[in-house]
Amino acid sequence: MTGLDTMLREDLFFATGDRTTRLYYQKEAGVFEEVANDRVSGYENALFCPLEEMSEDLKNAFIAIEDKRFYDHGGIDWLRTCSAIGDYLKGNGGHFGGSTITQQLIKNLTGDNERSAKRKLAELIRAAKLEKRMSKAEILEQYLNVVNLSENCYGVKTAANAYFSKEPKDLTLEEAATIAAITQNPSRYNPIRHPEANRARRDVILTEMYLQGMIDQARYEAAIATEPVLCVNKESLSGRVNSWFADLVVGDVIKALVKEKGMSEAAASRLVYCGGLKIYTTVDPALQQAIEEFYADPQHFPTHEGDRKAQSAMMILDPHTGGILAVAGAVGEKSGNRIQNFATDTKRPSGSVIKPLSVYAPALEKGMITYATVFDDVPRQFKTDGAPWPKNSPNVYRGLTNVNAAITHSVNTVSVAVLEKLGTAASYAFLTQKMGMRSLDPAKDTGIAALALGQQSEGVTLSELLGAYTVLANGGVYQGVRSFYKVLDNKDEVLLEKEAPERRVLDADNAAIMTMLLRQVTVNGTAKTLTVTEKVNVAGKTGTSSNNCDKWFIGYTPELLAGVWYGYEYPESLADVRGNPALRIFDELMTRALSIRPVKKQHFDTDGELVTVRYCKDSGKLMGEACYRDPRGDRCEIGYFKKGTEPTDTCNCHVEVRYCGHGGVAGVFCPEETCYTTALLRVVRRFPRQIKVLDAPYTYGGSVGESEQYLSSNEPYYAKNYQSKQNFGIGMDVTPYNRICPAHMASDAFWRRRALLA
Repeated sequence: MTGLDTMLREDLFFATGDRTTRLYYQKEAGVFEEVANDRVSGYENALFCPLEEMSEDLKNAFIAIEDKRFYDHGGIDWLRTCSAIGDYLKGNGGHFGGSTITQQLIKNLTGDNERSAKRKLAELIRAAKLEKRMSKAEILEQYLNVVNLSENCYGVKTAANAYFSKEPKDLTLEEAATIAAITQNPSRYNPIRHPEANRARRDVILTEMYLQGMIDQARYEAAIATEPVLCVNKESLSGRVNSWFADLVVGDVIKALVKEKGMSEAAASRLVYCGGLKIYTTVDPALQQAIEEFYADPQHFPTHEGDRKAQSAMMILDPHTGGILAVAGAVGEKSGNRIQNFATDTKRPSGSVIKPLSVYAPALEKGMITYATVFDDVPRQFKTDGAPWPKNSPNVYRGLTNVNAAITHSVNTVSVAVLEKLGTAASYAFLTQKMGMRSLDPAKDTGIAALALGQQSEGVTLSELLGAYTVLANGGVYQGVRSFYKVLDNKDEVLLEKEAPERRVLDADNAAIMTMLLRQVTVNGTAKTLTVTEKVNVAGKTGTSSNNCDKWFIGYTPELLAGVWYGYEYPESLADVRGNPALRIFDELMTRALSIRPVKKQHFDTDGELVTVRYCKDSGKLMGEACYRDPRGDRCEIGYFKKGTEPTDTCNCHVEVRYCGHGGVAGVFCPEETCYTTALLRVVRRFPRQIKVLDAPYTYGGSVGESEQYLSSNEPYYAKNYQSKQNFGIGMDVTPYNRICPAHMASDAFWRRRALLA
């Protein structure tokens, strides 16, 4: 049995009564109330009207022109059908005709419009079955409530309101015929756009009504002589504009019906809009109103060069259930239904917001890194033109950088290094199979640029990013994103039920560590401008796509998860606006959210087997005596570790060296009374060109020894050990701390050289 046959058997399409679909929200545990402002009737613009509230002329007008033997046949008008088949076989028509009102009802509700003999035969069988189960009055009522009457009007009540500002029972004879005239070809016979064609068709209907004895000659002649006069109700014509959330949940229910019930998209759409369903949603009406009002006002968003406005979208979830609490799909007053939603419909390169998902979380889970693991933040390679790759933003290389600092400051080189260790295949599988990210292109998004830097071929949606982030915000368990719990049909029987997947992806301790790492982003890193952190702990990640086209922020508190995307509808640079607008939008709306939903929990949990350890931030190992002698100050840091992964070895990165008070590494001729002990970093680097590295002035290169070789004040002391010119990296416009002492260089070679140059 096909999905469609199942639907017919279960009476989902053809039930009688009020067909308005209603949305409900959970007021408290187990208690749902209707969302009064969001009854679904906008996209299809369908208002239900009982048959008894329609004028006889209106009903007769449709019967006269569409199915004059309606009350006599059993769903199939064999005279018309045989005539249509004959015309088809003779080649006089491109498709079968002769559909009865019963057949048209089936076609309208199922969306099955394939032009084939097979489809026509199936339609005939279904029509015969339907006639045995429903009365003529019920069939006619259903048909007149779903028929397409142009201008996005479905059903005679909507059309009567829209074209004549009347109720169906109040229509005059000629007005009823005008509406019935539309149905054969809603575009061609639209009374607003093509009044002459509509009138001609109207007059045909009036003639048929007269010939079939539905009206007498006097009424016929009066109606024919009457000029059509519309009284267009623009509000009814445009339909009710639903909220962003209503649009979202309607789309999700339609998709679920297609996937789970085997329905066509058209059939599912008709059922949602005309089926009198009850949708139990995840929305928080107060939060939805707040986010909708904020996004409706363009003044809340930056003005760009040329007085232009960019676009944005935001979504807020309960990370413990995956339930969408609120969503805004675009900037400005919402102008229609089922319009583009930048939170769910638009794919954009994610930038760095994907790094915790694609790189750090899976590497942490596999035991490849810890909170303190150190990588060297220097270029991984140099391109043929000599350009270093990858570049960071800002364009700075820091040198020895641990995972905590790399995430805090969104260091690209470290995410690339971790990914190389993890493997691109493992990263891609983690995102797609465990994190539920389906937008990634398996042919284009499996490389380093897509996974470590967030530069995907097309991109990902805000909603699927948030679904993946539920893993981090929910203790390692993937919840995904959902907009409804269940859907009841108009007999209050369960039609759909949306259970959260609750798939464990990360060990709870590793999820807690990721949260602690991401909290540093909001405390000390790229999101430290947030003010909502004064009220509650926030963990999160910023992101910027290539050429500065997209700005992101995904963040969460112990109770809420939210994400913001900001950019132009058609990608172009946002370089004319300082900072990250997505961060400011998040800050404002999450502050409002906390006032709407009082905070029950301010701090993140660090329960379980986590241990805290003090370690050297340059080595990731326990502090040694030399670490305390680093000239840059305290190198101690406290990190979180799963029990058994904490550092146990002592730092061997810091090396104690003699240093002269005259400002350089002490040589053999520096007097002891001017010297003291300091510490430099044991790290080996060679570059094909000179680049700036923040810790380059503090690197160690072996013992000093004796030499009369001249060294410039910008070279490290160990440059003398190499015959040819080498590039070790230089600091940011500062004199290298690790230069050789200029006052006591062997045999005063430094001063002799300066005299010669003078």
